[in-house]
Amino acid sequence: MTYTQDTGLASAVLGAIGTIIMFFSSYAFEPFQGGVFGSPEITECNNRIRTKNRNRHRWQLIGLGILCLSFVVQAVASLL
Repeated sequence: MTYTQDTGLASAVLGAIGTIIMFFSSYAFEPFQGGVFGSPEITECNNRIRTKNRNRHRWQLIGLGILCLSFVVQAVASLL
């Protein structure tokens, strides 16, 4: 394989990985339980939901970063 084909393949693989990560950590965040004021159990549940939502957001950023990296690699491949 030539260098251009290698970088094109790397771009496709990175794009697929980034898309899969973004798909499985969708933007559908979990809603919080209860109203403004709640019992300690509701507060604890909301803290767990907040942690899950932060993790989903972090994985979304990682997937988007990998997807953007695939575009950069593709641009390099097209310039060669």
